Amino acid sequence: MAVAMRSSTGLRATAARRQMPLGLGRVSTVRVCAADTKKAQVISPVNGDPFVGMLETPVTSAPIVATYLSNLPAYRTGVAPVLRGVEIGLAHGFLLAGPFIKLGPLRNVPETAEIAGSLSAAGLVLILALCLSIYGSAQFQSTPSIGVKTLSGRSVARDPLFSADGWSEFAAGFLVGGEAGVAWAYVCTQILPYYS
Repeated sequence: MAVAMRSSTGLRATAARRQMPLGLGRVSTVRVCAADTKKAQVISPVNGDPFVGMLETPVTSAPIVATYLSNLPAYRTGVAPVLRGVEIGLAHGFLLAGPFIKLGPLRNVPETAEIAGSLSAAGLVLILALCLSIYGSAQFQSTPSIGVKTLSGRSVARDPLFSADGWSEFAAGFLVGGEAGVAWAYVCTQILPYYS
């Protein structure tokens, strides 16, 4: 077997010649290229710990993504849970009415599609608020006995949303905000001149 090596632009190339196993006298050439330097990895485990269970990518570790996610109402710890629920409910209630109005079974009946779609969206918001309160009563039955502390020993206050009272306030705010969002969507269908 003959091996030839050459180095150009940081690559090692090896060529090996060997007889084919059929014994027909043919010779094949195999080229293997490997980089001299190790490539930089774009995706790696968070903090270099593979046991965490999350990968750090350019998207998840970008400052703009972290800023966007920290400004979502669910993650704003300085805002009361009821206000977070109202804000999330307003957005969901306003956006839920459209599919029911435009894709519902009464979509071709004039002046009825908007009412039926808005009532359907209001019913769905009511069901979602009920599901939120059931989740909160099942998840936050007792306060955790273990607190969170910093390395210096200072206690870190827990987010008030993740307690039984905070979650019930959140669910109530979601219901009020969701119904208000559905009502505003209905009003918009009645007063906007280009809606048809």
